[in-house]
Amino acid sequence: MIPRAPRVLRTQRGRLGFTLIELLVVIAIIAVLIALLLPAVQAAREAARRASCVNNLKQIGTALHNYHSAVGVFPPGYVSSVNPAITDACDQDAENANSVDVGPGWAWGSMLLPQMEQQALFNSINFSLSVGFAANNTCSTTLVNSYLCPSDGGKSLVPVLADPPDPANPGSNSGTNVVDTVAKGNYVGMFGLGEICAASGATGAPNVGSIGSAVGIFYRNSRTSVADVLDGTSQTIAVGERSHNLSYVTWTARSIGGWLGTTPSSDGGSDRFNPSPEECWTQVLGPAGLEDGRRTPNDLQAHVEDYWSMHSGGVNFLFADGSVHFLKQSINPISWRALATRAGSEVVSSDSF
Repeated sequence: MIPRAPRVLRTQRGRLGFTLIELLVVIAIIAVLIALLLPAVQAAREAARRASCVNNLKQIGTALHNYHSAVGVFPPGYVSSVNPAITDACDQDAENANSVDVGPGWAWGSMLLPQMEQQALFNSINFSLSVGFAANNTCSTTLVNSYLCPSDGGKSLVPVLADPPDPANPGSNSGTNVVDTVAKGNYVGMFGLGEICAASGATGAPNVGSIGSAVGIFYRNSRTSVADVLDGTSQTIAVGERSHNLSYVTWTARSIGGWLGTTPSSDGGSDRFNPSPEECWTQVLGPAGLEDGRRTPNDLQAHVEDYWSMHSGGVNFLFADGSVHFLKQSINPISWRALATRAGSEVVSSDSF
């Protein structure tokens, strides 16, 4: 019997990598996982930023009550005197011709600096001069983190315009009519109802020639105490957010003779807001608007002086009792306006905001 020749065993060479199809499948799986993960990461980051914003407002609330304990009242919305030659301080034509407010204009945020652990910055302010003087450049250009919402972007220094921007083209200001720059902020005091003007006084009566009424916590030369908040401190807004895409905010002062328009698109502004310019008291104060629709927080018909945030669905507000609430943009306008007043005798249920 002739012996068989031994079999030659064939061995396959070991595979050195993926096939093209396998590689594409792996890439597709990774892409799907990233697509699922990124929104969760972004949501977590925004939740952290929103919590930081809430903490800022709580710190402001604590500072307000510490100030109240020391002085007996909350700080003024801003400090100024009014030109006595102008009979209607809400007349914009008169303001264009001859400034109604004569200064100095320092706002509630400046008054709170010692209670915000910013005593050195407070000491740098010459309160007898307005924010536009070079002697006050130290404070006017300093960012205070507790006055900044981390969800908002934009430039650190914001411009003060010398005259009203063109309502038809609100972002068309040039360097020649920017009279000053001030440090950015994100929180404005609640003025009350309607248009803010220099004639707003402690009586809370409607202003001559306007629909504004200083029935909130803050207004020109205000001295509001807890006892004045007859609606209850837990039912009255003190401070709220405004993001830079609507219009500029500063913690420093109402810039005397300055004007505020919508933020130009080159600075991250949105062009869908009301372009009418307002004077710079709107950089430190905001009302619950009465005209042009609902004018609730984050409303698409918002004016430059309204409340807006980069948080989805609403805006953070500090109430006069020191608590912070997230008011939805879907809030009933009647409830919204009731929360803006300190002594309107409105009944607002807790489930309405």
